[in-house]
Amino acid sequence: MTTAIIQVRLNSKRLPGKALLKINNKTILQNIIDRLKKSKSIKKIIVSTSDNNSDYPIVRFCKKNKILFFKGSLNHVFNRVKKTSKKFKLNYFLRVCADSPLIDPVLIDRCIKKYINGYYDIVTNKFPRSYPKGQTVEVIKVSALNKINEKNLTRKQKEHFTKYFYDNPKEFKIYNLNFPKQKKYVSMALDNKTNFYFLRKLSKKYKNNINNLSLNRLIKIYEKKNI
Repeated sequence: MTTAIIQVRLNSKRLPGKALLKINNKTILQNIIDRLKKSKSIKKIIVSTSDNNSDYPIVRFCKKNKILFFKGSLNHVFNRVKKTSKKFKLNYFLRVCADSPLIDPVLIDRCIKKYINGYYDIVTNKFPRSYPKGQTVEVIKVSALNKINEKNLTRKQKEHFTKYFYDNPKEFKIYNLNFPKQKKYVSMALDNKTNFYFLRKLSKKYKNNINNLSLNRLIKIYEKKNI
């Protein structure tokens, strides 16, 4: 049984509160949850947010929708996600960010299968990146996570959860999934108002079928930027 941890907070500078913005009358966070549920491998979903007052709406959303959650440090994201994994006694988990409303469940299943069938500390698709931004998937072994000494982390390594792994690749067994065609310049991530307006147009056109669009289809749409 694989658990997904969604890393989320509302204090984004470029697009404040983005996780609770709505498309098709559903929040971005709910859209991510719905896409995770389409995965054949994910059996449990946990929202990892902060204990800061700014993120209370996330907690309220989780309580209302009966979604598991954990509250931790606002800026020490590494510590927060690590404590989330400890709280729920996980051996490994899938980690996704709340700026990935179009995360592909097929890609998720591929990464999880590779992790289960191999002996890796982390299975990723961003080292180096060839998939579009907003399609980042990482499956992480908790025992490898626990070996990292938090006292040695830089500020950026504290804020960007897996950065220490990629900064120190010789310390870990890392497997990277490569996309057949280089698409790292395509951005499906929700990180500014322009991205949000385009996603809203896309959602309006495809309505309830948006979660059935394949990754290749989404790439073509985003490359053309024409709906």
